[in-house]
Amino acid sequence: MRPDSTTLVELEQERERLKREISELPDMRQGSLTPVYRKCGKPSCHCARDEDPGHGPVYLLTRSVNKKTIARNIPPQAVETVREQVAIFHHYQELSRKLVEVSIQICDLKLKNPNETSSESVKKNSRNRPRP
Repeated sequence: MRPDSTTLVELEQERERLKREISELPDMRQGSLTPVYRKCGKPSCHCARDEDPGHGPVYLLTRSVNKKTIARNIPPQAVETVREQVAIFHHYQELSRKLVEVSIQICDLKLKNPNETSSESVKKNSRNRPRP
């Protein structure tokens, strides 16, 4: 939550900072990266023992698309890159949540004080003024 002393201009500056940070994010991807171990089914294989986890790990990236889970195998050499991309996506989600919260605070403040000057109206007014 914001302190009551935060001004409209300060909130708008925070909104612009968050938008700028979001726009500068590198590649990201949604999903969960999970190591998976599989049993091959051969009775003589080491994986047939109860205490053996199986063959692997093979890494799967899963995500939900239209209420269906999509899974994709990730090659071993790409696991760290994909892990970083998923972390960047989580950071994006946090920034996005903060952006919405700041926007709500701006809207609430404008409702409470409709005559308060925002940085946007200052910019618009300065563009519309006749030049000497």
